[in-house]
Amino acid sequence: MKDTAIDAKNQRMLELLAQGGTSRVIARQMGYQEGTMRVYLHNLYRRIGVANKTEAVVWYLNRERSRDDVKAVQSAQKPGSGDLFGDMALEEDLLGALGVMSHFVGPYSRVWEVGQRLAGTEIDARANERRARARMLWRALLKGDWAYGKRMYDTDLGAAISLDAPSDAVLLVSLLIAGGYSLAADRLASQLTDKRKGNRSVSVREANLIRALRDTFHGQDATALSARHKLAGEKGGAGGLRQVAMALLFHAYKARGDETRARQTANAVWNEAEAARKDLHAMGERTLGGETPVPSPARAGTREKAAVAR
Repeated sequence: MKDTAIDAKNQRMLELLAQGGTSRVIARQMGYQEGTMRVYLHNLYRRIGVANKTEAVVWYLNRERSRDDVKAVQSAQKPGSGDLFGDMALEEDLLGALGVMSHFVGPYSRVWEVGQRLAGTEIDARANERRARARMLWRALLKGDWAYGKRMYDTDLGAAISLDAPSDAVLLVSLLIAGGYSLAADRLASQLTDKRKGNRSVSVREANLIRALRDTFHGQDATALSARHKLAGEKGGAGGLRQVAMALLFHAYKARGDETRARQTANAVWNEAEAARKDLHAMGERTLGGETPVPSPARAGTREKAAVAR
């Protein structure tokens, strides 16, 4: 079995085929017409050298099993790089590696929350709902859970986000593009970049990020990577967008097999989180537990003692 290069869209099609999806189901999941999906599936079969769905599923399962075996052997044989955080981000994902530190970066982070409070701005129910929605998208991006974005889009939340908070919808577009959901991504991106009168559109920086992702994410063109690197390195503007660009750059390097740059990008995300933690500490915000002794058990009262006796 030849190890044919597969882009994100074809990878998703194979995953859905392996789950027993029909062309109609796959078309609905990926946002295409059924006839268009049949053409895409036919092209996929020809690309990987199989004749039908059954052979495609066998090809996919054998490929995944072979890759898992190779990764296990390589992981056992490869000495540690000495970069514990970068290695963990590669082995798990950015969300797992960051842990609680993920709360300090991304849109509507803890820094944003504390800043609102210090400014005397009340965070109402609507703002809390918007924040919770954006934070879930941020977690999905750190984890590389592209399907979460498609599920949100399918429940019409994509339209709600684009109307309510276009900047937050950039996260959703990022998930859709990275997951190979091209049609859904194009529709939402067009709404966000529409400058006609009366439409709420995204900023120039956000539009540039969408353009770099939409045009060349799957091909990993060097120009597109450079555009994302520029956005990730910008010091001006909203930190949330810069950190989104960093997370996307990490996934791009990881997909290319460029572990060195993926580690370095993961560490850049960690440094952002650590800088935010220090800023919060300077504001008097105790974000993480300090030197606290292990508490002793509470002394049982008469009622508790009776319960223990029984």
